[in-house]
Amino acid sequence: MNTQIKLYIAELIKKVGVEGEIEIVVPKDTSMGDFSFACFSLAKSFQKNPAEVAKDLEEKLQGQPLELVQEVRAVGPYLNFFVDAHRVVEMLGKTLDDHYGEHSLGIGKKYLVEFGCPNPMKAFHLGHLRNLITGESLVRILQNASYDIVRLNYQGDVGMHIAKSLYGMYAHLEEFRAMAEKSVKERVEFLGRCYAYGATAYEEDEEKKQEVIAYNDKVYERDESIQEVYQTARTWSLEYFDTIYEKLGSSFDRLYFESEMYEEAIKIVDAFLQKGVFKKSEGAIIFEGSKYSLHDRVFINSKGFPTYEAKDLALARTHFSDYDPDKILHVVGKDQTEYFKVVFQALEQVLPQSKGKEFHVVGGYLQLKGDQKMSSRKGNIVTGDQLIDEVQQKVEKIMKDSEIEEKKEVMEKVTVAALKYTMLKVQVSQDIAFDMESSVSLSGDSGPYLLYIVARIKSILEKAGKEDTTPIQTIPPEITLAEKKLIMRIGEFPEATLAAADGYDPSKIAQYLFTLAQDFNTFYHECPVLQAQGETKEFRLGIIQKVLFVMERGLTLLGIETANKM
Repeated sequence: MNTQIKLYIAELIKKVGVEGEIEIVVPKDTSMGDFSFACFSLAKSFQKNPAEVAKDLEEKLQGQPLELVQEVRAVGPYLNFFVDAHRVVEMLGKTLDDHYGEHSLGIGKKYLVEFGCPNPMKAFHLGHLRNLITGESLVRILQNASYDIVRLNYQGDVGMHIAKSLYGMYAHLEEFRAMAEKSVKERVEFLGRCYAYGATAYEEDEEKKQEVIAYNDKVYERDESIQEVYQTARTWSLEYFDTIYEKLGSSFDRLYFESEMYEEAIKIVDAFLQKGVFKKSEGAIIFEGSKYSLHDRVFINSKGFPTYEAKDLALARTHFSDYDPDKILHVVGKDQTEYFKVVFQALEQVLPQSKGKEFHVVGGYLQLKGDQKMSSRKGNIVTGDQLIDEVQQKVEKIMKDSEIEEKKEVMEKVTVAALKYTMLKVQVSQDIAFDMESSVSLSGDSGPYLLYIVARIKSILEKAGKEDTTPIQTIPPEITLAEKKLIMRIGEFPEATLAAADGYDPSKIAQYLFTLAQDFNTFYHECPVLQAQGETKEFRLGIIQKVLFVMERGLTLLGIETANKM
């Protein structure tokens, strides 16, 4: 709706002699106007200072039929517009349907979104947690914009981390056998200890390092002697990851594994070595990224095994063969930025059709507030599922005296909301210091606060017998400032969802929802709903029905489920 109003105001300004691009914005201080146009760019063509230009335009617009606009006011270099609240309500009634906030820019386009990507036999660390939450939201946001989306998860089930884990498991073989009767949680904790044991051995003892390397060889060679332990541990890891996906409401259309890629990776590099794309160097095969102002990377190591880079070439070829996508989004941490630049450059030489279609959605780091970034090598990390458990314990403590029905289910929803909103309210590339207290707050910029607002609205509508959405049919003669502000905010929702899809940025929606919740709170305290009478009561009930619709739609795009009671 706000987009329509901006276009209308831009046309008004064009009619009084302004040419070129006209940018209409919503001012931070809405007492200055509902919309605003800055006149700085017109100073030269009008041969006047911006304040004089604004005053001239104000005078010219006074003689125009304004319809939607109630008042035009020049304030310094800005031309501010106040819209007619009654007309805005009528517009909202016409535009707010079940598809409100959806877009068509993705029609006919297929996007692959690769996210999550934890490695079997290693911990599901905080970075994986953030990538999973970000990827899930991006999938929903892009689907809301009519893209055909395929959810992908690529996992490293070969490589040195597997070899280190195997070394640890064979050093504790009796304990490994006993794990068959243990829970998923106990099994994965055991795998974490084995990985840490193997990583330490690899770094601190040359003889043991060679034993680890021997396990790596056996994995690549599919040596029968390790298959039982390897396949069992791999299955345990995938079962563990599934429990996390289920908790967070994520799923995948296709799981890809490095073990599927390494033979093809060798073939690709060998073939393009002959064509001069790759080069032999010190017994290995490298791609000279330095020719493209990047850095050189090894694609086949001196033992003849493909590196991550080579396997990513095979994965990309598989993606294009399986799906023929318009774009592939890789939701991965910022530490992989330079890596992807080289891999994408090499890929363009190997698979020209990939040019411009591979995109790295750069994820910032996630740490606990006050903690240092930790490594899984020593086994001293806080894992993703541990953070989920800690947040849930906080939520349970806060809600221990609650007597609502389905309390356990509500607490699970509040836990997920706390986690997801904290990670999605900032830009994807921004680092996060996760603050446990603020994440579960019921009164601040948090997921639980937004769920509380939704539950409050549902309670009001239930008491009023208005649980089914109905159009706003009555408009009172006077509309208060709080009512108008809330209506205008509802009108911004499609812009927020479009910006989120266009910039791969869920924070646009998260920040919008918090602002909408604040505006509702102001409205709630200044404009009694259940105590109001006649058409005023019906009007206010209609408004909050629309707020509820937008809040629930927006939270769904963030991957957050709402609750009826809090």
